[in-house]
Amino acid sequence: MRPTRRTLLSYLAALGPVANSPLLGALSAVVHGGIENIDDVECDRQISDEHLLHSSGGIEIYVAGDGNDRNPGTKVRPLASLTRARELVRLLKEKTHTAINVWVRQGTYYLPEPLVFELPDSGFPDTPVTYAPYPGEQVTLSGGRELDCNWEPYKDGIMMCALPKEKGRQEPFTQLFIDGKRQIRARFPSYDTNDPLVWGSGYIDVAAAAEPWPPTQFHFDPATFTKKRWSRPEKAVVQMFPLDYWGSLQWQVKDVDWDAHVVKLGWGGFQVNALEFGIAATGLGKSKLYAADSQGETFHSRFYIENVFEELDSPGEWYLDSENGILYYMPAPGVDLRHAKVEVPALERVIEFRGSQQYPVRHIRISGFRIAHATSTFLKQYEAPSRGDWTIHRGGAVFMDGAEDCSVEKCFVDAVGGNGIFINNHNRRVRVSGNKITEAGDSAVCLVGSESQIQGTNHPVPTENLISNNLIHDCGVFGKQIAGVFMSVALRNTISHNLIYNLPRAGICLNDGWGGGHVIEFNEIHDTVRETTDHGPFNSWGRGRFWCFGQNHGPFSHASGYHENEEGYTFYYPEEDGYITEIRNNYFHEDPLKSMHGLDFDDGSSHYHIHNNLCVGLSITQSPGDYRTVENNIFIDPSSPPAFWNCYERNHDRFNRNIIVIRKKTANESGSFYKIRGAPIQGRFVEEMDYNLFFTDAGQFSAEYHQRDDHATECSLEQWQALGYDQHSLLADPMFVDAVKSDFRVKAESPALKLGFKNFDVSEVGLLSDFPKHFAS
Repeated sequence: MRPTRRTLLSYLAALGPVANSPLLGALSAVVHGGIENIDDVECDRQISDEHLLHSSGGIEIYVAGDGNDRNPGTKVRPLASLTRARELVRLLKEKTHTAINVWVRQGTYYLPEPLVFELPDSGFPDTPVTYAPYPGEQVTLSGGRELDCNWEPYKDGIMMCALPKEKGRQEPFTQLFIDGKRQIRARFPSYDTNDPLVWGSGYIDVAAAAEPWPPTQFHFDPATFTKKRWSRPEKAVVQMFPLDYWGSLQWQVKDVDWDAHVVKLGWGGFQVNALEFGIAATGLGKSKLYAADSQGETFHSRFYIENVFEELDSPGEWYLDSENGILYYMPAPGVDLRHAKVEVPALERVIEFRGSQQYPVRHIRISGFRIAHATSTFLKQYEAPSRGDWTIHRGGAVFMDGAEDCSVEKCFVDAVGGNGIFINNHNRRVRVSGNKITEAGDSAVCLVGSESQIQGTNHPVPTENLISNNLIHDCGVFGKQIAGVFMSVALRNTISHNLIYNLPRAGICLNDGWGGGHVIEFNEIHDTVRETTDHGPFNSWGRGRFWCFGQNHGPFSHASGYHENEEGYTFYYPEEDGYITEIRNNYFHEDPLKSMHGLDFDDGSSHYHIHNNLCVGLSITQSPGDYRTVENNIFIDPSSPPAFWNCYERNHDRFNRNIIVIRKKTANESGSFYKIRGAPIQGRFVEEMDYNLFFTDAGQFSAEYHQRDDHATECSLEQWQALGYDQHSLLADPMFVDAVKSDFRVKAESPALKLGFKNFDVSEVGLLSDFPKHFAS
């Protein structure tokens, strides 16, 4: 029989003065101070045995706010913490392969550290470990803490409270939640509730047309800038759109030169990859690429500056004096501070799966929680995972690294400060399904591998994961180079049945052509690219080894591999071994007066099959790439017609059996059905382009054709066909079943069917019937 702590203490007491010897003194110290675990181990054994006695239908462990971690974890005597429940799961899994459910009772659980799952926490294929709220109850897993505020009046409608524990904290909180709603950090200009996006009054222009690059400062116009002088400018943070609006950048302010009208920049500026395009990506000033409106006014960088005490002048704004531990807040309408719940984030990660390719975490389900109060990350470390435009912070409220056959389902990821769910490096068959992800500071879901770490048998790449049936909207609160779903250095993942809308940039973004083999299907995506440019609801880059900057922007394609043809000149085929990514049966719709490139296959994007997609208010743009088949899609009233920009000579792209409808009311004022920019002088810009159906209320076909020698032509259908394109295509009414009611199937007598077009059904697009009803409302 193992001695208990009580037995050892009795033994030492009986020894009396003898216990003062060095050896027994050391034993006494261990017993009194460090051998508590002997009782703990015995207690754990008894608790686990108690659970095993009732495990015929699965083991149940209970956690409650009024529980005790010395309890056995039963319904009557629950545990107090999820970490203790996880420890008990480990013990039980050593003794049984029975399924285990950890039921968490109603309430908010402020986690002092992330809830981490490692190899010993794993379940088994038929008997997973599930963590979920008790049926019918609502549970929040918080990465924050609740503040105990004794509010007192300050002045001008501002309230204040002393927070001694926040005084001098190394990382003061950067977000404040009152009754569950994120408040506005004191800023100039003030937040525009009626028009909160970049074009509203909550932003102002950088004054100068050109600023130093890389950015170290920028000029402001004293006529539009604040008239207040700041006592602590070095505490302020700049939220800035660079000149071409490919995302946003954030910096700490270093100083303000009020006489020279200059804001000097400190730490930051990480959020857009400048390696390929330099100043166009991260420069400040006036754009040289984009006109902001039909009058030809060009974009200027726009910005606001936050965390400035002197700018606390609007309801809902707050400021933390971290040096003195005082919180200032001007209550938003309807807020009663006598009863308000005040919460702040403390952890970057709330839940973490911490495995590896050799020792993965397996068969754990996280289901039904609200996950909240993760810290903002825009001043943390970012990296460029590949040659796409993105940089990324490897972090998220739910962070999964080295997980297999695990899932996050039916959770509400609520207003976290950085990414929502981050699937990092080696992950296999992870399921992210049935979740609602809103108001995240950055992206909703990210799948990102590490190409530089691929050596030998090490393949840190997210593979065969499923992102399905999620409601994603209004993310990108801080960062603007974000997506509903983002992938980089990933392989054969499926993105399906998601509803994604109200984003500053793309709904789905593939940062590179690495791997491929993805399936993107049955998604509904709309109201994207609301604050940026040069993008669409879907966006991809390739920029593989065959791609170079000169191919996109020089007069000819520059071949890094050479193949002789019958004419004797050379041309290049990109890698032919990439897996084909399927984009099918999706419904994309945008306001044609605001949309830009639609489905945007940018620099080097290759190996795609795009078919059976309904696109309303947008079409498709293809930059240099190869092996892209675009067929059997419907494009209705696109803001810009199908575009082919600087495409390679003799590539293998195909554009067949599509329906394109352009009416006068759209933003496509030219009425063109195609926009060909920088077509090669030698060879075709597309291998096949035929059997398409065109319809316009203008009554005639037009195609804009521009070769790399700057010779531009507006082609009629006859002229277009004389160039060798659309030999069998027709200009005719597609005869939709009911376009007014958005039924874009074609009737049996439609000429599109004679061209080989096949009807496809979009009624199954979007969220599935089992999506949680309380999320949908």
